[in-house]
Amino acid sequence: MHAADDRPALSGRVVHQQLWETLVERLRQEILSGALPQGTKLVESEMAARFGVSRGPVREALREITRLGLVVDLPRRGTFVSSPTEADLEDVLVAREAIEQAAARLAIGRARDEDLRALGSLLDEVDATYAAGDIVQAWRVDLEFHRRMFEAAGNSRLLAVFDQWADQTVLLMRAAEDPAVRLVPAPALHRDILAALLARDVPAAEAAVVAHFRFTEDRLYRGAGDAAEDV
Repeated sequence: MHAADDRPALSGRVVHQQLWETLVERLRQEILSGALPQGTKLVESEMAARFGVSRGPVREALREITRLGLVVDLPRRGTFVSSPTEADLEDVLVAREAIEQAAARLAIGRARDEDLRALGSLLDEVDATYAAGDIVQAWRVDLEFHRRMFEAAGNSRLLAVFDQWADQTVLLMRAAEDPAVRLVPAPALHRDILAALLARDVPAAEAAVVAHFRFTEDRLYRGAGDAAEDV
């Protein structure tokens, strides 16, 4: 943990009832970027001094990021940035596969053609960021493609669940062994999903989502092929 005086306080004060939400976003970004490594102990008093706030908003923020699965509260030991296991990653991928099939079905029935076509330009960015080798940015843009599909589905509850599991996906991928081998995805996986959405073909969309997650599992657990895994 950084000393209280070597990190800047939050820039721009916000109204008190929103302060804990600002802290949640700051901590979320630091955890997902690796600035706060897995296993880091989070101490309320130190965090309050670092951010220039009272301990109340810090406590609320810690409760929320605990709910999001980014930190764990261990009795008599304290609060720590989560150190997820391979089994945790598998659980999240299984859950994401199920809700992404549902999102694809709903998007086919509800989304406008222009909303679905807009996903194509986002895929160009996905490919470019993986090719550039910035793993954190690549994962962010990759997950944004999936998130846009949930937005197109028009179901706010599904979207909220995806957002929580997307953050956990990034944290879990950071915990996976040898992440460097996964810098470049198999572009056809996303393109197949998009093609099925544009064709309004529910069976093809569901099959494309399943293929996406089978490829992910093969890469993570069986080291299949030279193509890299995407998220």
